[in-house]
Amino acid sequence: MAMLQTIADDIWGLPCLAYHVQPSLEPETREAFEEVQRAIAERWPEPLHLVPRDGLHVTIYPLVPVKGSFDKDAYWQSIAELSRNLLEDLCSGHGALELRFSRLKVTDTAIIATATDETGLIAAIRDRIVRDLPLPPGREPLHYDLIHTTLARYRTAASVPRSVVESIEAIPVAVLAPVARIKLIRETLFPCLVRDKLASFPLG
Repeated sequence: MAMLQTIADDIWGLPCLAYHVQPSLEPETREAFEEVQRAIAERWPEPLHLVPRDGLHVTIYPLVPVKGSFDKDAYWQSIAELSRNLLEDLCSGHGALELRFSRLKVTDTAIIATATDETGLIAAIRDRIVRDLPLPPGREPLHYDLIHTTLARYRTAASVPRSVVESIEAIPVAVLAPVARIKLIRETLFPCLVRDKLASFPLG
């Protein structure tokens, strides 16, 4: 039988320091994700970390990643103003966007819901960050092909039958997530269980 080998999350609930660009999520969006999480938990045979409602988020780009041993405070100070200016430029006058979450994807580290952005704003933000911001020490630029939110991570490493993976990915998802603003976030407890809003850029 074909199996998926999962990787246990070893930093869940631990202190961290990271800076992200994230879209706002409305309470109704978070409630819809909780319904999907319940369906996942009913089908998954191993222990899960379900991301709590307040921790649900979409990362457009991790300006300062969770993992890394460089001086994160110093690096953030070097790009903070550039980051704010970049987001102000892209968001100013841009209409509100709506993320359309339509499917689940099971990876070896998490269960995620994937979305599309018909306006192209998220792709534009990612492209400008890669083009205009200096990289963290020793890092390569990140090129994303997905917009997603993480709904669950694994408490333990386990071999899970592909039939279970297929049953999870077959769960119907139809979550329309209106986004009123793009935010700069500082994360201090993984995964975004504690975070501070540093700046907010309205859309529409």
